Amino acid sequence: MRSKVVTAMALSVVCVCVFSSQGLAAVRFDGLTWYHSEDPSRLILDEDGQLVWQRPKVADQVTVKLPDMDLSDVGDVAEVVYMFKVEGIKTGIAGTDPTLLSGTGDFRIGLLDSNGGGHIDSDNTGYRNDKWQSYLGYCARICPCLAVGIERGHSDAIPGKFMKRSKNIGDDVRKSLVQTAGPYTRSRDLSGFGLKLGEFSKLILRIERKAADTLEFSVTLKGTTYIYVDDEPKLQPKKIDAMAIYFPNPNRYTSITFAGCHFSCRPSGASGPVRTYISRHRKNKPDLKK
Repeated sequence: MRSKVVTAMALSVVCVCVFSSQGLAAVRFDGLTWYHSEDPSRLILDEDGQLVWQRPKVADQVTVKLPDMDLSDVGDVAEVVYMFKVEGIKTGIAGTDPTLLSGTGDFRIGLLDSNGGGHIDSDNTGYRNDKWQSYLGYCARICPCLAVGIERGHSDAIPGKFMKRSKNIGDDVRKSLVQTAGPYTRSRDLSGFGLKLGEFSKLILRIERKAADTLEFSVTLKGTTYIYVDDEPKLQPKKIDAMAIYFPNPNRYTSITFAGCHFSCRPSGASGPVRTYISRHRKNKPDLKK
């Protein structure tokens, strides 16, 4: 009888966890709270403990408060590392096919300094918020599934771009974190990464203080790295404590997955290696060699 009671309790806990991850606000992943701008039911933890953004739609944004990572001194680094996977449909038509060039970046990912503005604490906030007007930082517009080396076709067919948040844009525009990050005068193009649909690869977002007036922002995926050098000290972030991912284009992605851990599994000893994936499950486990 006792074993049956224990089994029933275990099943009830599982059911509660599954329901919570799929139906309630504020998903916990890697020890952090992740918010969906429009529909929290489409941001879940799967059975492997991976963060899955289901059926992304135009103007969706996922936002997360990060532990403070200081950038005040030369050599300081702010870094986020996860295994990353996208699923989607090859339609063969530019504008809906994730593997064909269209638009100005399928994802807009920002590493940000809240700069006294505070943080959101709920879902359904939309992609604009008064708290974000003072934020500083950088945005990378990326098309993960385009080929390495592909170049822009025209102003509405760009494989990627780096941008720095600026105050040289209207108040209403500054309310968006990465939908419009700043003026194009300081932007830089980047190319594709060659990621295959359904393939896990390590995504590394990194900012390093190279000099008193210089920060270097880089994005690495599937072993390809693009770098943006900011040598204008005005409006440079002093720390990184937030990240946002915005979905701007109608390309037919069915899911975006973040796996592993970066903040919750750092070793307590300085000599210990940082792990980027922990799971007791084998299903869908990413290959760390990619």
